[in-house]
Formats: sequence, C-alpha cells, structure tokens
Amino acid sequence: MMRILVLGDFHENPSEKLKKKIEKEEFDLVVGVGDYTGIRDWRAFVIKRLRNSIKGLPGPTLEEFYGKKKAKELLRKDENVAKNVLIYLNSISKKKKGIFIFGNADDDWYSYPFGDFLKAKKSRRRFVSGLSNLKEITYGKTRLDGMDFIGFGGYMDVDAYFERKEFESDDENYVARVERRKKSRLKLLSLVNGIGKKRIFVFHYPPKGVFDIIKDRKSNPMNGKSAGIGFFREAILKFKPSLVFCGHMHEYQGFRKIGRSIVINPGEAGKGKYALVEVDEVSGKVGNIKFVK
Repeated sequence: MMRILVLGDFHENPSEKLKKKIEKEEFDLVVGVGDYTGIRDWRAFVIKRLRNSIKGLPGPTLEEFYGKKKAKELLRKDENVAKNVLIYLNSISKKKKGIFIFGNADDDWYSYPFGDFLKAKKSRRRFVSGLSNLKEITYGKTRLDGMDFIGFGGYMDVDAYFERKEFESDDENYVARVERRKKSRLKLLSLVNGIGKKRIFVFHYPPKGVFDIIKDRKSNPMNGKSAGIGFFREAILKFKPSLVFCGHMHEYQGFRKIGRSIVINPGEAGKGKYALVEVDEVSGKVGNIKFVK
C-alpha cells in the first residue's frame, strides 16, 4: 500500500502544531493541492474586488486599497510565506516523494496558459526548480510506482460565474471567460488521454457537486453559489480515477464519491488539517482514509 499525505490551503507559515502532528505520521508520498501563499491579510481586498466585479465596477488596486508602503510590505510577506511552505513540503518529502500543484492564490508562482495574465516571475521559478524533493504538476502529470497523477491547478473561472446573467452583458469579458474555459477543458482531457487505468487526479478547485458550495453569509457575495468546476466532474465520470484530491474550499474536510471515484478535500492546512490516504499500487484500490483536524 502507498500511503499519501495530502495537504494544502496554508495561507500562512506552517504552524508548529501542524509540524508536530505530521512528524508522527508514516507516509510514502506528499501531495500538495495548492494555495501555499495568499496570506489572510488579503481577504478584505479580495472581497472588495469580488463585490466590485459583480457590480461591474473596476479595482481597486493593491496600492489604492492598502497604500503604497503597506502593499509592498504585504507582497514581501506573501512571498516569504510561499517560500516557507514550499521549503517545508520539500523537507518532509526527503527520502520519500513529493508532487504538488499551485492554487489560485499562488500568483506569480506559475504561468496561466489560457490567457494573457498571471505570468510567473523568473526568480520564483528558479526557487521552485531548486526544490529537489518535489515535482510540480500544476498543468501536467507524472507516474509514481505505477500510478499516474494528473495535476490541474492555478486560477479557474468557477461555474457560478457563467450562471450570472450580468456577465453576459459584458460581451468581451464573457467571451474571454468562455474561451478560457474551453481551452482549460481540452488541456485536462489531453493530459488524461493515453495514460494507464490507475489514475489519481490532483485539483485545486473542487469538481462541481462535491465540496463546492460557498458558505460565507457575512462577507462573500457568492455565498450559496458553486465554486466547483463542471469539466472536472466530466473528466472524473469519463476516466474514473480511483482518487481525486482537491482543496480551495476551507469550509470542508472529508470525502465524497462521484461515480466510482473518491474525492477528498484534506482540509485547511493553515488550521492544522490534512488527510492520509492508502492506495494499492497494483490494483489502484483505495484503502484506509484518515482525516486530521
């Protein structure tokens, strides 16, 4: 049995509490599902931009919201948090194996291939290439012990955006989103085609229908909407991976099924949560699943 440690959604430096718990665990593989950065200081800014977007209003920019000095300090803090998390994942993967994807909060750490924005900084790519015990598969795949791992992370336009009529009134924005969605879907399908039957999907966003409903009445204008991805669900039903790992939604921890596939959200690592999952490398069958809070 391969024992997989699954964790993501840190948004801050790894806590000593989390480290001590993981030190006691036995595992063969580390899988990171994204959002190593995206510090909590950004939350008010993100909510403001989301509310403006829904109303068809621009901005604000970081400097407009925080002021030039504060924005610069927070950007530096954000980068350091990402580095510390990745260094930690690299350290616990030593003498084992580790794979990871970036999440939507990890701006400038990966290049978004479906539009002309979100380009990785060269200094950050050099940092990632120096992580000797980790392999990035944000838009890629790898084979370990006979199991194929297909990764799909980064930013996504969630299905809820396409269900809002106000977006259709902005033809240029709506058409661009639709085109990005088409390219994203084709990329995922191309990654899965031609590989073996023992498959594990590693997503950042959840597939539509599980772990996807936003639960934040106080501040999130998308409360009650789905943050899931429809074509993720389509790929799961078509290719039947034994396991699907996802994150993004801090509201959830646990497992659900889509068809015969088990979908796992390991919980928010920033609050000390993670999952340990057993899978048989020969048969691809899933064994014990343990969630730590």
